[in-house]
Amino acid sequence: MLTGFLKTEKDGNVCVLSALNGGEKSVIKPGQYLYINVARGWIPVELKYSERENRLYFEHLPNLSVNGRMALVK
Repeated sequence: MLTGFLKTEKDGNVCVLSALNGGEKSVIKPGQYLYINVARGWIPVELKYSERENRLYFEHLPNLSVNGRMALVK
């Protein structure tokens, strides 16, 4: 399990999950499932990419920003 913060890459279609301790990193690609921290709880989401808007978003939660969001992958 890896818990950390998401950061979008410059090309905009992938992001990196950096561990809280700064050690591990994991590339998260569109279509991958992860858990995000919202209001002190973890909810499962799928990361999606919009070519029209040229940005990453969470399916069913398009208004939440991806960059800087605390996330967890198993």
